[in-house]
Amino acid sequence: MITAIIMASGLSTRMGENKLLLSYQDKPIIQHVFENIKKCNFYEVIVVSKYNEIKKISKDYNFKYLHNENSEIGQSESIKLGILNSKKCDGYMFFVGDQPLLDYKYIENMITVFNEDKDYIIIPYNNKKNGNPVIFPFSKRSELLNLENDEKGKKIISETSNIKYIEVSEDMLFDIDTKEDYKKLEV
Repeated sequence: MITAIIMASGLSTRMGENKLLLSYQDKPIIQHVFENIKKCNFYEVIVVSKYNEIKKISKDYNFKYLHNENSEIGQSESIKLGILNSKKCDGYMFFVGDQPLLDYKYIENMITVFNEDKDYIIIPYNNKKNGNPVIFPFSKRSELLNLENDEKGKKIISETSNIKYIEVSEDMLFDIDTKEDYKKLEV
């Protein structure tokens, strides 16, 4: 049983506006992420954000919404909020909200690999580039809860050898950080 935690509290400073709500194929970018997650068999899905618009979309999908009052601290706050408000599970799959080309088939494949041995961190990669989403086993819970400021899961990944890399399509790892990224999406 894996809990999906969608981290959607970012400030979008490089974009200059909330990138998760930008339109792609007549829907907000984050809605594409939600649609693919909804197709998978997660124990529960938690959305961590500070935006009312994302709260509304979360309710449409019956996802548990958590308001992040301390988003300015950094990504560690979203990670902690998600974990502390989840049911006991085998692992946590962390998603970012700016990957509209996410494909549920790859997500399901990552879940299958995780279920074969629940002691490994599962990371998607393509052409020597790692990305999101990432699955952390329950055994890494305390380490995740000890992250501070804008520390991310990368800190824990760098300190362990229990990692399995799963090859995915290049599109699967595409995320939007800048206006140039968004223009690539429109092409």
